[in-house]
This record gives sequence, C-alpha cells and structure tokens, in this order.
Amino acid sequence: MQGDESKIKIRRMLDEDIPKVKVIDRSLSGPQRAISWQVEADVEAEVYHPALSFVAELNGVTVGFLLGDIRGVKYGKDMKGWIDMMGVHPQYQHLGIGRSLVETFCEVCEQNKVEVQVLLREDDEQLKKFFSTLNFRKGNMVDFVRNVEQSDE
Repeated sequence: MQGDESKIKIRRMLDEDIPKVKVIDRSLSGPQRAISWQVEADVEAEVYHPALSFVAELNGVTVGFLLGDIRGVKYGKDMKGWIDMMGVHPQYQHLGIGRSLVETFCEVCEQNKVEVQVLLREDDEQLKKFFSTLNFRKGNMVDFVRNVEQSDE
C-alpha cells in the first residue's frame, strides 16, 4: 500500500462526514497526536464551520481530513487560506494522504490567489517537518503570552 496515491480520493467535506472525522481524530492519541492541535476535530468543525474542508478516502474508506478556510484580516494579515487542523488515521499514515489533502487545499487557495498559512506550536517537530517537506517556511508571526500570577494564599 505504500505510496499508492492513485487510489486516494480527496473531496469536499460534508456535514455527514463529521462522525467519520471524529473517529479519525480520536484514533490520534499519544505520540500520534499533533501537539499543535489538541482541540477535538468535531468541536473545531462545529464551532468555526471551516468552509474549505476536505476528507480523504482510500478504497471508499474515509482515512483523513483537513479543516480549513479562506478568511481575511486576522492578526493584521491579508486574506489567507488557513489550515486549522488535519489528521490521517494511524493505519493509513505515510501513504501520501496528508500531502494530498494539503496540496488540494493549496490548489483551491491558489485559484483564489491567496497564500496558505498554518499555525503550529514551536515544539511540534512532527508537523514542522511535515509542512517543511511541502515547501512551507517559517513566517514572521510571533506570539507573546503573559501568565496569570498565582497568589500563595
């Protein structure tokens, strides 16, 4: 099965795909879970309703998803295609499914003349490596966090 991308079908996500996405998302636990995306996929989909989302099917089985959208003026930036979250079932990883999902998303963004952006945690080496192989580079955004002071009382 290694690298048989010809059988991978990428299509737009429908509401009825959410239960399948939830199953995939729940399978991504422990070291297989991207530390950048700790929110459950079904919650992300229900709260934000990302309009440019896709599922990957292999031999008729839903094996991956990408939640994304084209939205503008966030963080002082122009319109961008934002990859909010993605996942591939552990049994189907390393077959080019994640790459196919991202490339499909990027093609739609290119047709709309917008760049694609994804926010990752600095310590998420797994996703940083993955997106680097797809020609993503580190952008110029930096976040600052102020911790709430805890009283000793």
